Amino acid sequence: MEIHVITDGKQTVEDVTARILMIHKQADFIHIREKSKPVSEILKIVAILIDGGVPRRKLVINDRLDVALLNQIPNVHLPGHSFPIERVREFEPALRIGRSVHSLEEAMECERAGADYVLFGHVFATESKAALLPRGVKQLADICQHIQIPVIAIGGIVPDTIPKLKGIKVSGVAVMSYVIGSEHPARAIQNIKASFA
Repeated sequence: MEIHVITDGKQTVEDVTARILMIHKQADFIHIREKSKPVSEILKIVAILIDGGVPRRKLVINDRLDVALLNQIPNVHLPGHSFPIERVREFEPALRIGRSVHSLEEAMECERAGADYVLFGHVFATESKAALLPRGVKQLADICQHIQIPVIAIGGIVPDTIPKLKGIKVSGVAVMSYVIGSEHPARAIQNIKASFA
């Protein structure tokens, strides 16, 4: 089960990089998702992480294809409003491309378009989407059965909810506030790992 840690855009460059440097060895992928930061700050985050020993293969740049290419980062995550998967694949065939999806139809469409994985959510209730009902494990299981590419579950992923994913062919989980917003990120990611047992 892969662990994807996603930044939440709420910390300063210094805070977010300090947290990532604490936990990067425990995570499979670190998504840099900083929608409100200028590109100069995103570049600074990436530079600090690479200098701090985070392997490029673990970094995933959300939406900013230019940042990934300038830093030879092999992974991009494209939100639904971002570049078409086919165009990115044609431009840079070696990139690992992920896409956020919210339905089986979207997931199937992304697989056909050449995505390497999809991020589906939000699966469980989460404060960041308090006004929206969670999509639930049934829809997640349905997507996992109908597509061949990996499906990563996001939304309300905490140690208490992970056991509810048992028996579903999900490839991994993505955590945001539980780890990156924690006072003790290293302990938080250990709790996530322990809940897979």
